Amino acid sequence: MGKLPLAHKNEEEEKQGELMVQKSSQALLTIEDVCPVWSKKIRHTFDETDKSIMSSDSKYCLVGEAWGFSGRHAGYYIAPLIPFLGCWTCVMYGHTMGKLSRKRESQIRDFEPIIADFLKHWNEKHKNITEKLKYRRKKLVIF
Repeated sequence: MGKLPLAHKNEEEEKQGELMVQKSSQALLTIEDVCPVWSKKIRHTFDETDKSIMSSDSKYCLVGEAWGFSGRHAGYYIAPLIPFLGCWTCVMYGHTMGKLSRKRESQIRDFEPIIADFLKHWNEKHKNITEKLKYRRKKLVIF
């Protein structure tokens, strides 16, 4: 498996598993931060079932996870709501990944450039969503 560029030009690199994770002095979010479930799938078990999910269900695809598996990025499936609740750019990233997933011969390395572009967009436009989701998850943890 090749190197997955998980952030922009950064100063430090840290090896985790087979992926090279680039850390930033500006604290850019990585795929592990934004999509922990899909990050594990990409590193370990990206199979035909995952490709099927990626290609057919935007709520549960990589982009959907970034939005908290809510469907909000797609305006809860009501197109006129997308500009108010979601993000057309994220919808297009999901669509592109879905299209790529439908190709039988597609491998995880084929997704690396689009995932890197998506992370760049996410860090520029939606970084706060990840922070909100982390806060909510912490509140749900019972000690």
